[in-house]
Amino acid sequence: MATQPPPSSNSTSSGSSPEQNAATQHYLDMLNKALGYNYLWALLGVVAALLAWTTMVRINAHLRHLASMGGDGPLRYFSKTSPLVSLLKSNLLYAPILYYRRARELKVSRHVNFGSIPTRFQSIFICLVIVTNVFTCTWNIPWSDPELQVLPILRNRTGTLSVVNLIPIMAMATVKNPLITLLDISYDTFNLMHRWFGRLAVLQAIVHTLCWLIAKVQSKGWAAVRLSLQSPFIYSGLVAVIAFTVMLLHSPKLVRNLSYEFFLHCHFVLALLVVVFLWRHLEGLPQQHLLLGAIIIWAAARGLRLATLLYRSVGRGGVKAQVEPLPNGAVKITITTPRPWVYRPGQSLYLTLPAIGLWTAHPFSVAWSGSEANHLARSDSDRLEYNEKNPVIRARLPEVEKRGAQTVSLIVKKQAGLTEKLWHHAHKTETSTSLNALIEGPYGNERSLSSYGTVILFASGVGITHQLGYVRELVQGYSQGTVATRRITLVWVIPSTACLDWISSWMHEILSMEGRREVLKILLYITQAGLSQSIQSPSEMVRMARGRPNVEDLIRDEAGFKVGCLGVSVCAGGGLADEVRRVSRLLLDRGVNLEFSEEGFGW
Repeated sequence: MATQPPPSSNSTSSGSSPEQNAATQHYLDMLNKALGYNYLWALLGVVAALLAWTTMVRINAHLRHLASMGGDGPLRYFSKTSPLVSLLKSNLLYAPILYYRRARELKVSRHVNFGSIPTRFQSIFICLVIVTNVFTCTWNIPWSDPELQVLPILRNRTGTLSVVNLIPIMAMATVKNPLITLLDISYDTFNLMHRWFGRLAVLQAIVHTLCWLIAKVQSKGWAAVRLSLQSPFIYSGLVAVIAFTVMLLHSPKLVRNLSYEFFLHCHFVLALLVVVFLWRHLEGLPQQHLLLGAIIIWAAARGLRLATLLYRSVGRGGVKAQVEPLPNGAVKITITTPRPWVYRPGQSLYLTLPAIGLWTAHPFSVAWSGSEANHLARSDSDRLEYNEKNPVIRARLPEVEKRGAQTVSLIVKKQAGLTEKLWHHAHKTETSTSLNALIEGPYGNERSLSSYGTVILFASGVGITHQLGYVRELVQGYSQGTVATRRITLVWVIPSTACLDWISSWMHEILSMEGRREVLKILLYITQAGLSQSIQSPSEMVRMARGRPNVEDLIRDEAGFKVGCLGVSVCAGGGLADEVRRVSRLLLDRGVNLEFSEEGFGW
């Protein structure tokens, strides 16, 4: 980084020679360029540090997995962990900013929502990014010089940093971001960082504009400002800043909640305006190369998403989505994929149903994957009874079984927008209907739980879609001797027993798997069960109870009997997720070797 001071602190004054002014301007341009590139190198350094940490964690998990294949003896070795690692997890990686609240959103009312709270590690990173940007924008500026000399320097510096920030903004905006897999960081986290980098870039662009405006008014008056607006260089920059500012104003969670589809499409159009007019504004300037880098990242991500959509959806009859109504405001979607889909737990996809929402692509967790023939053959009695009541479906069964096409299944809960339209469509027909669809994926964090000796999976409502695949994979791995897992506990919190119909056929398959009785325990909690409603546990391994679970007692009990490292995963509403996080940190403070992961619903 260039650290030499300018040739003269007063070199930009009116008495300076043209040679001095040219030398000073060249120095400042080189300094801005050096600061911009050094800022990007610093971000890459953070990525390298995180990659080193993630690689170490993955190697440790792999070695733990291999060592645990020798029986329960090696598993006991992994029951304890380093106090330093426990301290780091409990007080930095897993810890909210204050106390225990993180996933629960800050809501004033149903429509006034300020979003969830970041973790301490996320907050520290955000603060470091803010401090770095403030320092970079203000460093080595001659603040003691006259205002009309300082403003142009600050204008160019903030303008350069605003363009530089577009590179991480574009990289973090897309679900095709390769860092999601490399660093094992969720898209929700990258989306959070995308918003903060965006806020900084917009504020820098506003400061850049104000510095030009104040200097122009003070030196030549408002008439000169109106005259300058006729220049393509000036009005293109002004349009870009206005579009940038509108993006900032319509991006808070409070506004996104009103209509997410409108926000998404408006956000795309505004981003396109920023890029087009900023390119015109920077024509012939060195900052245009930085903008080109951001455009390449954006175009590559969009191109890859389009290619993925076409590959998954076009040809071989296309994608068919079988939509079935379910109780408690849910809909089941069984998607027939034209090409093989190697399903792994934790995956998600983007679904577009042109008949319901033409331009709307929503992400959903994949609950199950298999073939239609196998799925229908293993259906439980409730499903068979349902088919008997619907001759159209019954007539289609032989054809489906003969085809045996690969499917992925989703459980969608009615919210607003597309999901509400989908629910009304499903319940209006009251039978299974087939719709043309487009899919894009798979995406998501495909974390492996096979190295944990004990696994506890928490879910509430449709959060079960994230955990169900892990249950099947671990039970199957236990029977085949390919996982370290010896104890699996699934805790599912639902409002009523009617929700059991969502996954009845899939759960029937899991409960019939070899080795399930030795390794799996399922705890069902019915929160809205009346006193007159009978709650009976089907077996010792599948228990049902009224009310909400005592998370601390559950995890403590499992920790007391656990073997190996304890893996805790939660995909639930804010209250349950925060309680699981709190208890996990409590056990870490007591020396339990525990790893916690949360699958959020945020966007």
